[in-house]
Amino acid sequence: MLPGAFPLGPFVVEESGRLSFRTPGHSAAFCFAWRGHRFSARLQEGTVALTGNLGKVPSTANGPERRQTALNLLRALPRSLPKSWALLLTPDHRIQIKATEPMAWPAHATDLMQPLVRFLLRLSPYLDLMEEADLSQ
Repeated sequence: MLPGAFPLGPFVVEESGRLSFRTPGHSAAFCFAWRGHRFSARLQEGTVALTGNLGKVPSTANGPERRQTALNLLRALPRSLPKSWALLLTPDHRIQIKATEPMAWPAHATDLMQPLVRFLLRLSPYLDLMEEADLSQ
């Protein structure tokens, strides 16, 4: 047990070790890499919003059939994604995923990892598809 609550960055660490935001409505953000892809995470009370680039659609200069295969995959994938996820094609032809994962709040530091691990485990088959289609970054 800790001897009372204390501030830690945007958080207050309660006596029990649980984290909560010092000011209601605040958020915290960080970046991480997994399987060669960069992700950002924004923690808000009870939710983690995740964004990452999964790959890039090849140009027609690299083969029109390869590009068409990529576009066909991108048309089909959104139907199989979890409801809280979205697949986007950015103006520079990057394939971006946006997702939200729920979490218990206030949370212990170890609780912060659960939504990230859940997201990455659910994302793994989609990354495999991107690699098989040679769309990974």
